[in-house]
Amino acid sequence: MYWQAVEQQIEIALKTKTLQPLTTQSQSFLDNNIHFTVHLRVPNKIDKPHQSTQKTNPFLPHEEAMFVKDCPPSHKLLLNKFPVLKPHALLCSNDFISQQSPLTESDFSAWLEHLNSPYDVGFYNAGPIAGASQGHRHMQLIRLAHSDTVTAIAKQLDDISFVRFGPLNLALCIKYYQQALQQFALNNSDIETGAYNLIIHKDLFWLVPRKTAHIESIFANGLNFCGHFLVKDEAHLHWLKEHGFIAFLRGLCQDLHK
Repeated sequence: MYWQAVEQQIEIALKTKTLQPLTTQSQSFLDNNIHFTVHLRVPNKIDKPHQSTQKTNPFLPHEEAMFVKDCPPSHKLLLNKFPVLKPHALLCSNDFISQQSPLTESDFSAWLEHLNSPYDVGFYNAGPIAGASQGHRHMQLIRLAHSDTVTAIAKQLDDISFVRFGPLNLALCIKYYQQALQQFALNNSDIETGAYNLIIHKDLFWLVPRKTAHIESIFANGLNFCGHFLVKDEAHLHWLKEHGFIAFLRGLCQDLHK
């Protein structure tokens, strides 16, 4: 199981201070009987860079302490340098491929090989509006304590996103992906798509088209659609609780319709 290798590499990267987890305090909430976790930032010197300010590619070359394993023929597994959750790994292309270019058969093949249990969830941020902090192709992998959270959220947002339930395989992923891009007119060109988040696990394919990167200065990526929110202060936490988690997610894409 690759998660054991991820955990072992986390310990190495922490000792060398290469891994820089964001310091947070976590609180749990229920919205529509769905578990949500808010990670409230604790001030420290670590500040995760954004794609618009990043001057170098951290995946090419990668830092030695971030490397977990090769994933032949075209990917490698790295640690997320600035994680909110533990464990959190990145499945990166070996060569530079734009984060906003269409996903390929090799991407889905490598991704599916790492979704082995109901607790394994993958998410993808297509471009800065969808929350991508790096321009180099990387699919993300996390483990969730509540295995039904993502499915429950997807059901709440079914009317504004592309949701398919049932066991996934490579052929279905490619089929659903093309259908979703077409349905929401995300095929901007052969080399670039519109902004979206994609969340998958063994029994779910879920693509969410995005219109905005944030609401009330709360930035969102695929992790939010997995039930986890990062907020910078108590004022934003209070607003989010009053506004509602499902309402927030809906607001990220609410003017897009099937």
